[in-house]
Amino acid sequence: MRAIACEGRKAATSAWVRPSVRDAWLFSAALLLTGVSHGAYATEQSPSSPKSSLQQHYDEAFRLQEEGDLARADAEHKVFLAMLLHQIANARANLGKYAHAVPVYDEALGLMPESIDLNLDYAGAALDGFDWGRAKTLASTTLELLKSSGQPADPAAISLLAQAMMGKGEYKEAVEQFKTLATLQPGFESSYALAGAYLALGDKANAAKIFSDIQGKFGDTADFHFKVGRLYGQATFYEDAIHEFKKAIAKNDLLPGAHFSLGATYMMQTGEPSYNEAEPELRKELAVDPRQPLTYIALGRIELIQRRFGDAESDLKRAIEFDPLSTAAYALLGQLYTELGKIDDAEAAFRKQIAITLVPAKNEYEVERAHFCLGRLLIKTGNLTEGRKELDISRDLLNEKAQQAESRLHGNTVFKLQDGKTHEANPEDVEALEKLESDAGHMIASSYDSLGVHAATAGDFGTAAGYFRRAAHWDFKLGNIDNKWGRAAFAAGDYSDAVGPLQRALALHPEDDGIRSMLGMSLFVIQDYAQVFQVLQPMEATLDAKTPVGLAYVGSMAIARNYEKGMAQLLSLETAHPEEEEIHRLIGEAYASRKLYRQASQELRTALRLQPTSAAAKFALARIDLDLGEKTQAQTLLSELARAGSKDDAVYYLLGHLQYQSGLIKAAVDNLETAVKLNKDNAAYHRELAEAYRKIDRPRDAESELQKSATLESKSTHTAPEQDPSPQSARTTQWR
Repeated sequence: MRAIACEGRKAATSAWVRPSVRDAWLFSAALLLTGVSHGAYATEQSPSSPKSSLQQHYDEAFRLQEEGDLARADAEHKVFLAMLLHQIANARANLGKYAHAVPVYDEALGLMPESIDLNLDYAGAALDGFDWGRAKTLASTTLELLKSSGQPADPAAISLLAQAMMGKGEYKEAVEQFKTLATLQPGFESSYALAGAYLALGDKANAAKIFSDIQGKFGDTADFHFKVGRLYGQATFYEDAIHEFKKAIAKNDLLPGAHFSLGATYMMQTGEPSYNEAEPELRKELAVDPRQPLTYIALGRIELIQRRFGDAESDLKRAIEFDPLSTAAYALLGQLYTELGKIDDAEAAFRKQIAITLVPAKNEYEVERAHFCLGRLLIKTGNLTEGRKELDISRDLLNEKAQQAESRLHGNTVFKLQDGKTHEANPEDVEALEKLESDAGHMIASSYDSLGVHAATAGDFGTAAGYFRRAAHWDFKLGNIDNKWGRAAFAAGDYSDAVGPLQRALALHPEDDGIRSMLGMSLFVIQDYAQVFQVLQPMEATLDAKTPVGLAYVGSMAIARNYEKGMAQLLSLETAHPEEEEIHRLIGEAYASRKLYRQASQELRTALRLQPTSAAAKFALARIDLDLGEKTQAQTLLSELARAGSKDDAVYYLLGHLQYQSGLIKAAVDNLETAVKLNKDNAAYHRELAEAYRKIDRPRDAESELQKSATLESKSTHTAPEQDPSPQSARTTQWR
């Protein structure tokens, strides 16, 4: 019944929030971009029209860059990027695409972390997206930034913080924030919010005092009683809500929303037994406002339950006529058509409901039931694969819903402050956003490219790779971007990151032995030996086994392709250079590839005597110890790697696995959680972590991990450990 009275996801931010986070987001961003361009994409601008702020920062960045003032140019690039990314993130959030807005907000925040407006807008979007924890953090950060700069507290930030605390179930803390807000900015809105917080705590006495004070100051009006009734209803004090709604109607029988709220509260209070009282109120509401979709939805539910199918279909279609994005109407239509045996129509209704649900958490995860019903229908009609997929999605959403509920202190109580409905996307808005991002992509990429070039020129290759990566994300066609990104990542020693862009660069320039060598060495470091052989084979005639690239080729040949030929060369090198740790390690891994574990162990122990800190040799030896049944020795080696801060997920997984087997469950959980953080796409990791969670009595977490494992079981991956940096030749690379 609760869904009927719901008036849609309320706007998370209150009257105190700046206008920039409302519908103007998308179109203001589009206007700001008019004329913002550079180089080959330059457009002529009317001399009489002032340049936008974005345009000014963009042009100034390239002007300073041309003059050689790179520090100031970089500052201008960052301001431009942060402002434009902020606009795009706002636009995404405003169209209900919060999950897609988050990475863009984070990107902007990384460039301008002390921006009050950015933190505040992000907090508001997080609240709209039911991301209570992030909203709380961002609102708190905003207040800290204001305090540190000597500015007064912003009422909008306090309101956001209080509402985020309500969402997290931290009602007592939220009350204190609302008190601060009421003191800082006294008035109807702040007092009303404080009363709502008291009701969420179950404190009717303090709420009543505030209501009495509001009535004394603002009058005993129908609107006052209507709003008080809404707060009582949202806090599940239904008798009090009904009493207030009746008072409102007595003062103004034509007050929009009053009859609907009274009827809906009847339905929430007792369900089907109240329908005879609720329906007349809903029909009175239609007399006041015949275009109110929520009223038709409530009537449709009553008629569906009472099996008045024709009336239900008619009312639900009217609801959709007035609100084409009504998920509740499509949900009820799906149930109606299922009852009537109209399977195709039911399937279409559930699919439409799912398609227009932009935030899964909306209305207590009502979309979870849509996936479930659709899955059952598909299985019934013989589409087993897709049907089971829908049931899996439903199960995942149900788990998310349970986790949200567990974080609340008062069951299903949900505090909602605003009357307004969060904007949801229509096709025209989505198309406008896509055009905005397409138009903006080249400019964003150009600025990131400049920042990357400047960082690489200064020798900061890790930072440069990050900038080039972002440039490629926004415009993958930007000239030579993969080449720059791959070279920077390689020079920074981030070989996993280097592989993808170097592969794409080599595909465009197969004749470039420099790119080929860097790609081969990157693959060698991450121990993808079969790929190393394939990449470097065209250079075989020119490779010298005494060089790093040549040794990588010979070692990979022995391990993954031609054991006899490769091993012969490795043994010859070992005889000539017995002091080289890497030669012994490669021979050890080649032996291991043929399951010659005793010989492999001997070579790897020799490698470790020569280079005791070699992470690659330790990990290889740990795996061989496991093959030989030497679990204690393997655990010791893996523990050393973990303590040294290894970035290899397999280290933590194997260590956690061994600890689990030996009864060290809490330590196993810690290491398995680390493995999952480093590699979320390995089904085995999630499955092992689920077993460990069960052992320490965390059944909900165990179920969540099992679900993830089931989803990923066909995609299990294994990431090899990092090694020490390879040749330094790339550090002389030209970046222009």
